Amino acid sequence: MANAEQIRKVCSIVTSDPERRVVVVSAPGKRYDSDTKVTDLLIQCTERFLSGGDYEEVLQNIVSRYREIAENLGLGNQIAVDIENNLRTRLSMDYDSDEKLMDRMKAAGEDNVARLVASYLKSTGYQAQYLNPKDAGLFLSDEYGNARVLPQSFKNLQKIKSMPGIIIFPGFFGYSLSGDVVTFPRGGSDITGSILAAALEVDVYENFTDVNSVFAASPKLIENPKPISILTYREMRELAYAGFTVLHEETLEPVYQKRIPVHIRNTNNPEAPGTLITPTREISESPVAGIAGGKGFCSINIHKYMMNREVGFGRKVLQVLEEEFVPFEHMPSGIDDISIIIRRQYMDDEMKSRIMERIARELRVDSVDIEYDLGLVMVVGEGMMHTVGIAARVTKALARSGINIRMINQGSSEVSIMFGVKEDDVDKAIIAIYDEFFK
Repeated sequence: MANAEQIRKVCSIVTSDPERRVVVVSAPGKRYDSDTKVTDLLIQCTERFLSGGDYEEVLQNIVSRYREIAENLGLGNQIAVDIENNLRTRLSMDYDSDEKLMDRMKAAGEDNVARLVASYLKSTGYQAQYLNPKDAGLFLSDEYGNARVLPQSFKNLQKIKSMPGIIIFPGFFGYSLSGDVVTFPRGGSDITGSILAAALEVDVYENFTDVNSVFAASPKLIENPKPISILTYREMRELAYAGFTVLHEETLEPVYQKRIPVHIRNTNNPEAPGTLITPTREISESPVAGIAGGKGFCSINIHKYMMNREVGFGRKVLQVLEEEFVPFEHMPSGIDDISIIIRRQYMDDEMKSRIMERIARELRVDSVDIEYDLGLVMVVGEGMMHTVGIAARVTKALARSGINIRMINQGSSEVSIMFGVKEDDVDKAIIAIYDEFFK
């Protein structure tokens, strides 16, 4: 949705099939590599407003982006005037927390482009209408920037079935029960689409992006990586969690419950077969479907002699994290040791000191320390549970590349194996494992 050309492509895809009746749109993205996404401009504008700085230049940059799109679509200047008024109204409304205002402003990216797309479709002779999430009944938890859909939304959204024409629905945000705008995490337009797909019980949820398919590893690291034609929900969930940005990791939950397939396709090449995500699939010749990695983790390492005999020790550790509102990612353990892997963003110096002190004092451990600069590499595939020697092949590949493994964790489902390595080794590890299984 970065410019008028992309919006024409989107509208051409939508109108090429009369079965495509509900369209979820994202905010305008980058027009070129050094460009700035509209959502980032909205965040920048809000931060300057909140700090008492000069936000006018950024606000005008946002308006000019929409003006350029509108003019190139032949829609005239009035839409840009309306969008500027919309942004100024959002800034002038009362707010009792910075987070509330930030979500209200971030949502303007999707909301205004949805109005623009609906206007363009109508100007070309199609019956189309913009639908506000509040009017549709999309209600979310009041967790600013990290909202989750409330159960009643699914019933509310079913009324869309009876609406005529093409429905243009802004992604990324909904409303709390108290009437405030709340957003999903960044990339949350994928989640909006999934919620609507589940509520409307559609045949397939098509997710158009900028790649021909999901690949077995990042094209930024691997030249011409193997495309994946079909994945299971579990495989895609693991890969998205570990770093595959083609789909937000929370996207699959609503469609998973309804067993609705998701089709990843390319807006710039709609004829490409894409990747289909389904409940199950036949296992191909390779037991590994894909490899992904992420950086920015740390590990709290706890040692206590005879830990395995202390009933409730693990619960007590997790209770400390719960009471400090810190989520954990993995928890590999031994008989006297346990490691808690956490995203580094949750562990500033104050939080680190408080958690370490509480663990030492309340659990009376022999030692507790924190290890930074940790990266995670996930090897994912439904076929791994039926194949002997997957872990051995991975460890040999990492050893050949001189990469030290700091920890390993595998769940009982065996759909993924997590390897902890130094942050600086993540990319090299992905390349080494890809070469082992796909070359």
